Amino acid sequence: MISAHETEVTFRFDALHWRFKASVDPEDYRLRGIRNAIGPVDGMRILDLGCGKGRFARALQELGAEVTGIDLSSAMLSEATGVDRVRGSARRLPFRSGCFDAVLAVEVFEHLEPGTWQETLSEARRVLAPRGSLAIVDKSLASWNAQRPWVPSALLKRIDERRGRWMYPADGPVRERWFWPSKLRKEMQRYFADVRIVHLLSPDEEEHMLFRKLPTTRLMALWVARADGGADV
Repeated sequence: MISAHETEVTFRFDALHWRFKASVDPEDYRLRGIRNAIGPVDGMRILDLGCGKGRFARALQELGAEVTGIDLSSAMLSEATGVDRVRGSARRLPFRSGCFDAVLAVEVFEHLEPGTWQETLSEARRVLAPRGSLAIVDKSLASWNAQRPWVPSALLKRIDERRGRWMYPADGPVRERWFWPSKLRKEMQRYFADVRIVHLLSPDEEEHMLFRKLPTTRLMALWVARADGGADV
């Protein structure tokens, strides 16, 4: 059953689907980070959680992967052409256990309802084959802003939310939530024994020494986990 939180998220993505890109540059730093994390994807069976318009799925397919996407937004899925996709929730995946070599979630966890990380991580662990990989790309609460590197990114986000410049209304029931990297890693360790964090360097951040010298100040983090040795689920 889709929750009230998921219903609101779906409504916002359906209404604002035009804002989101349908493709990703083959050299995009997030895509490069994912490829480095999970290794050669040729022949891999990959599940793209919250696939949206399928931009990361298509990029991986072009490298030889067999990708399936899942998303709640019908409007986003309608533009995910060329990708095998289903409409559904990351909390209840409609796939058999152990059927994917990798699970990918790019800027998905930030939209999840507080308290449902465990369900989503458990489901990702369930559908992964032995030695399969989970790769999560999302925003770090510890980051600083690339345009104004003396200001925390989360502070600017809060100001923009109040100005109505963010995806969700400031007074609405849903907010985009960012993570302390160590906190999400701790949650992942309940299901995966091997979890590491990579702080991704964006092109904008490359211009500032702060981000080059202090990786924890970067906006995007990549959490990588292996299914082998994970906790029982």
